[in-house]
Amino acid sequence: MKKLTFISILISGSFILSSCFATYQTVSFNENEAYVEVFDSLGDNQSELFIKANDWMITTFTKASSVIEYSDKETGTLLGKYLMTGTQRVGAYGTSIDSRVYSKIDIRVKDNKARITITPLGTWQYDSSGLTIYDYSKEQALIDMFELATSLKKKLESQVDDF
Repeated sequence: MKKLTFISILISGSFILSSCFATYQTVSFNENEAYVEVFDSLGDNQSELFIKANDWMITTFTKASSVIEYSDKETGTLLGKYLMTGTQRVGAYGTSIDSRVYSKIDIRVKDNKARITITPLGTWQYDSSGLTIYDYSKEQALIDMFELATSLKKKLESQVDDF
């Protein structure tokens, strides 16, 4: 019985210690890995596409840290900083834990066309065990970028109600 108790304590202890010493992978994207998608044959002029893209950004950027940083209707340019995932927490003794991942979103529109470029900014930590707050992989970032582009395409293809 003592052996069984000792073995269960040893297994439990090793599991707890292994979760405390998680191995993190550093994830990053370079400029060549940016997600780029071009939408053709949209059927609207630059001004109408700009309004739709701007409305998409306002609707999509729901967190206060996601912002439209630059917009120019004449050139058809919209630039934004978007919070992909994560939070910032204050831990014990005033330490800060930051798992936020931001992306730069660059939208360019012209008559009948639009292009979106999404580039994650900086680097972040990823823990594949799923036991920590660092659970955002490069693969998940690619999925999220695809979903953002798809939602923009839907918005650009939608009809605007004339008032």
